[in-house]
Amino acid sequence: MSSMGAALERGTWDPEMNMIPPIINGLWFFERAPQLDAVVRMFEAKIWPNFRFHSCMEDGTWVARHKVMDRAYHFSEVAVADEAAIDSYVQTAMFDPLDKDHPPWRMIFLRARTPKNRSAILFRLHHSIGDGLGLLFAFSPQIGCEGGDLLSKIPLPKVMLPPSQQNMAPSLSSSSSPASVTGRALGNPCSCCSAVCAFCRGCSVVLTAQHDSELLLNAPLEERTPFIRFNGQRVHSRFPPVPMSSVKAVCKKHGCTVNDVLMAAMTGALRRYGAEVRGDPNLLSDDTELEFKSMVMIGLPRPIDENDMMSALANNILFASVPLPIDEPTAHGRLLRTMEAFSNLKSKPYMAGLSCLTDLLKGILPQSVLRKAASETFSKHSLLVTNVPGPTVPMTFPKEGGEVLGEVHMVFPNVMPQVSLITYNGFVYGNMVADPQLFPDLPKLGDLWVRAFEELAQAPTGEE
Repeated sequence: MSSMGAALERGTWDPEMNMIPPIINGLWFFERAPQLDAVVRMFEAKIWPNFRFHSCMEDGTWVARHKVMDRAYHFSEVAVADEAAIDSYVQTAMFDPLDKDHPPWRMIFLRARTPKNRSAILFRLHHSIGDGLGLLFAFSPQIGCEGGDLLSKIPLPKVMLPPSQQNMAPSLSSSSSPASVTGRALGNPCSCCSAVCAFCRGCSVVLTAQHDSELLLNAPLEERTPFIRFNGQRVHSRFPPVPMSSVKAVCKKHGCTVNDVLMAAMTGALRRYGAEVRGDPNLLSDDTELEFKSMVMIGLPRPIDENDMMSALANNILFASVPLPIDEPTAHGRLLRTMEAFSNLKSKPYMAGLSCLTDLLKGILPQSVLRKAASETFSKHSLLVTNVPGPTVPMTFPKEGGEVLGEVHMVFPNVMPQVSLITYNGFVYGNMVADPQLFPDLPKLGDLWVRAFEELAQAPTGEE
């Protein structure tokens, strides 16, 4: 295993946190689920040969114990009445451990009893196998789509793509290419100074983080000091899908990125939830300054052998700390402050500093100290957000004899509330997994999420 994969297998948190294993729960909806035999045959031929899928985890290493895939363990089928039954099943299953005597993954077909209801596949796998981006790349040859080339339909930065896709991707303009940015920084003392300052901020941001303000959306400060404990209580709720056309309209109006809009909308939804659902006096006020941060998971480039896309499987990720303006009363103000906060993540020197700090700490600190540091750092935040871009066209799974995916989610119970966003086929699909003591009526957050986009669309620009 890689160092990150081994850490995920052994545990990345202080043992006193009582955290459950990091299991990714992929939830895929279909009008009609594919036939189980078609998926099993594809896995046996294309997925099982990879060591991560035919090996067991043992003290930070992969150990092959099974010559033949155990179909009965890895694949099962459950009859469900409707989507509510699917959500109920996921609510229970997301806590179930994976058998350590088998390779750490399972696929459950949740098949609707009547054609009028959607079916789903719940794909559960240990995070040590890979991150979301790696899984997307690894499975891409087994997924069909319009045009036949799945990766060409995913709006990723050029540097994230396999080499052949990079060659076909549009070239960066001279004003924004890495070479030109570096050249300007070296040739301009002011730019060079700014780059150094950004690098230093990236190095120090995690080390200098303070605990978030006490709100009804996070645990009391004494429960977060030195770090929060996992209490075993989590609920999940899917948000209503949001059309990408609505998101892009806000981008065009305000001159910002898709990520800026998504994060500003989430911040607005959380503010309204805290004020209107929880009655938090700090969020009912328009003039209270609050500290409220999210950890944001960022997928990084990785080497990819295009003759074996399974080579993309890795946990090549960074966690960045980003302040969210939950104390800002206006939608336009939240968007402006969100754009400013996320500008650091668009800075190459800043990200280089963050990456250097992460590598340095992993290289010099014992695992026990790293676990304690990670536990304390994450406990200073109120939220964790992942945002994975998916194809802009419908996917068929599996490619041969499969069915069209209608909705895609990643469900992940974490030590803090986690929001997982996936853009797919013209929509943003999102969900949250959170402590019901903090979010006692979680579906209402989904309604406020939709409302937040409407507010951003109606918000005046700075010129109006």
